[in-house]
Amino acid sequence: MTNRFPILNVSRGYYVRHKQAEKAITECAATWVEYGVSIRDLTLAESIGARNEQAKIREPLCYSELFGLRFETPIGAETTAKASSALVWEANKFAAEEAARA
Repeated sequence: MTNRFPILNVSRGYYVRHKQAEKAITECAATWVEYGVSIRDLTLAESIGARNEQAKIREPLCYSELFGLRFETPIGAETTAKASSALVWEANKFAAEEAARA
């Protein structure tokens, strides 16, 4: 589809350029109603959900994660990190048991 035609923002009732519409979608402020024809503004909850999905795609998790704490292996210490993965597993198990007790 060509991007020469204006895009209708149905939430606000005015036209925007195609690049403006693409930027709004990239910033999780809008979504396509019909691609290349119209967009609509996202609600706050939809915008937060879209940003979370975008973050998951752009920033995959490292090797291990413990309830909000990320374990990142130092550069050049891959073999040591593999040996310590058993310790990470035990720490995760301990944290889960403590969370279940509380």
